[in-house]
Amino acid sequence: MTVDTSVLIIGAGPAGLTAARKLTELDIEYTLITREDRPGAYKACGGYIPSRALEEFELSKIPGAQYVRSIRMKFPSLEMKRMDFDEPVGVNVSRGDLGAALLKQIGRETERIWLNTECGQIESHGDLCKVRYTKENEIGSLSTNLVIDASGVNPVTLRFIPIRDRPTNSQMGYAVQYQLKTKKPLEIVNDFYYGSEFSPRGYAWSFSRGIEVAIGTGGLVNKVRENDKRTLSYLDELVSDTEPISTELQNAGYEIVRREAALMPLAGIVTPSCGKRVMLAGDAACHCSPITGEGIHYSMLGGQKAAEVAAKCVQKNDFSTKELSQYERLWTKSFGSDLKWGLWLQRRFLESGSSSMGSTFLNSEKSVRVIAEMLAGQRSVRSAILAAAPGYLISKLRRA
Repeated sequence: MTVDTSVLIIGAGPAGLTAARKLTELDIEYTLITREDRPGAYKACGGYIPSRALEEFELSKIPGAQYVRSIRMKFPSLEMKRMDFDEPVGVNVSRGDLGAALLKQIGRETERIWLNTECGQIESHGDLCKVRYTKENEIGSLSTNLVIDASGVNPVTLRFIPIRDRPTNSQMGYAVQYQLKTKKPLEIVNDFYYGSEFSPRGYAWSFSRGIEVAIGTGGLVNKVRENDKRTLSYLDELVSDTEPISTELQNAGYEIVRREAALMPLAGIVTPSCGKRVMLAGDAACHCSPITGEGIHYSMLGGQKAAEVAAKCVQKNDFSTKELSQYERLWTKSFGSDLKWGLWLQRRFLESGSSSMGSTFLNSEKSVRVIAEMLAGQRSVRSAILAAAPGYLISKLRRA
């Protein structure tokens, strides 16, 4: 049968657009379809990108990006801790600006990006995949050798090609967030609030972009459903009653621009992520930190690896599951350790609470720096656990 495009990408988030850029560089024919008219503009996201991602993907010139040099952390029964860094640890951006920057990197190949296009039924046959779509009220179909599904936390392909089960409610996070605008610019600092007063057994955050602020809270879906308190109530209390952000917002003068809600895959390493001529990338593959919820960098890495494997498949004309399995090996080697140990840390936190770490441990400047470096993406989760372990054991012995 005739193939319309060698590779079809579904979704124009960081994973999908990075895959498109890589395929462009490798001179592989592709088409990307997305239902968005402006990639990322309506995506609920804190918008933090660590420095290592900026360097690796040449993203030094995102419009409106604000450099982050400080992290503040609030743990139960303790005063807020602040850690300042000599150099920027990352940037806060709006997802719309990030989407525009990623599109610009693709350059002249943007005619391969089909905006305002809804993906419909997907069929995987022995020799190709067939994808139905709706564009400008017209229904059509594309045949392709391979699909990179970067369509988000509920991947469209899984409805028709069951590569794996959907994560359970104990593996999925739910978050609500406000995008605010202030009359006066706020200091560029990222806040993390831990404890049951701020979230339904998860954490809350506030990421400033000068006169714009993303502030949100959330937890695992099963914990949210068990909780008597509405998640939105936690969010309102963050804005009105939680220091220091509430006073800072009051002094700056603010308005809520919009309210957002989103699901986040917080399941650690989830496999399989490929098969039957399909590769999942980004949120679709659960490429998201179980302990911080950060997913932009992991999604871009996943999209890049998917494109590299797709190119090899096209060049060899081999789209077997065995050939696709290279993708899973690549991304697990690249960042699987962060997902694995992030899940371990998440479960420990939920089972015991951060207070179980002990005030001695959390008051240690070394421990606070290690935690801040992990939250900022400057240190891997495994590295943070290993670096903090001695102090943690000492605090346990002192309380014994």
